[in-house]
Amino acid sequence: MIRNYVSVKFVKAEPCKAWKKYGEHDVGADGYKIYYQNKDKYVSWCPKKEFEKQYLQLEEDNKITQKDVDNFITKTEAIKMGDKTTVVQATCKNGFTITDGSACVDAKNFDMEIGKQCCMEHIKDKIWGYLGFLLQSARKGFNDK
Repeated sequence: MIRNYVSVKFVKAEPCKAWKKYGEHDVGADGYKIYYQNKDKYVSWCPKKEFEKQYLQLEEDNKITQKDVDNFITKTEAIKMGDKTTVVQATCKNGFTITDGSACVDAKNFDMEIGKQCCMEHIKDKIWGYLGFLLQSARKGFNDK
């Protein structure tokens, strides 16, 4: 029976021209040389477009940085709801959206910029957790004992 699977991999890579023909990609095509971080140290090549779609570049080898979190957000939208609430939606590189809201006690104190700042702190905290989970899964797999 065919079943569905999802995978996360941690690799090291560098821009590289194809050294042999790969499917429809000729020798010299732009791509990446991929160094898999498993025990057999497998090396392969992937076309540039496919590689950049599937892999997220991180700043450090074994941790998530503030720059990684900031770069993962591609768009933010903020609206005022009622007379004292700010709602922010952030769209991530993978299309996932995260929404957060903040409100002041008295409408006279409403400040959209402060509301957006509070929401973005909460959203970035969530992204830290999500990217940490992603990195841990890529490094250890899903069945690490």
